[in-house]
Amino acid sequence: MRLRRSWLLGAAGIVLAAGLGIAVTRISGLALGPASPAVVALSYRLSDVPASMPAAQARDVAMRVITRRLASHRLVNRVDPGAAADVIDIHVAHATAAQVAAIVEANGVSLTIWKWVPGQVDEATQSRLGTLAAQYHPGYKPVFTGIDGTMVIHATVGRATRPPGPGVIVTFDADGAELLDLVTRDRAAQTYDTVDNRLALFTDSRLFEDADVSGEITKGAMLLVPDVGIFTSSDAQRLADGLNAGTIPGKLTQLSR
Repeated sequence: MRLRRSWLLGAAGIVLAAGLGIAVTRISGLALGPASPAVVALSYRLSDVPASMPAAQARDVAMRVITRRLASHRLVNRVDPGAAADVIDIHVAHATAAQVAAIVEANGVSLTIWKWVPGQVDEATQSRLGTLAAQYHPGYKPVFTGIDGTMVIHATVGRATRPPGPGVIVTFDADGAELLDLVTRDRAAQTYDTVDNRLALFTDSRLFEDADVSGEITKGAMLLVPDVGIFTSSDAQRLADGLNAGTIPGKLTQLSR
């Protein structure tokens, strides 16, 4: 049986986020001016887009993720649609081409949030989350809530109180915040400390946290703490960096100029 360290998913994380004074700015659409030695200009082609996502939506998501990646490194940037429908143009001030490419092409952490409902895990879900998805709560299957890492504005290291120690504060955009409000309202209405009351947070295909929901989350921010194992400040920083890097819906290939 998997050991589980329970904590309350709710207002505590939001209050902590507010107390830290998180200020998030999406640096996009700035007038950087024409390309110059101080401005790096790169173009990428987005391919291998998931069949379930329209190409235009995938490019919009990729542009947001790239903007966030660069902004998390405090780089002033402009990310625009390219001349072709699958091309993205990037301009970054005060950086080298190698630095920009390393940030844009980094592998981020994929965050997805699921709820448990009665039923058997289907093959598509097992392919996405691994075979253990059918073993966490026999008789229940994870159902995707629609909340994922593409909706993350910023992730930063904070402190949890239950259990005490480091955690990762995640702030979502308007769409993510609205979904989080709806999902946590539904889960909080279920009997506390039951499977129906929990949300499962996966990082890539790993079940990072299987959390009881104590109340509706209305502010679009939550605190992540793993259920098992030792979670150090270094672990929290790596997770925050991975979430800030985000996940590109497809494959980026740099175009030669």
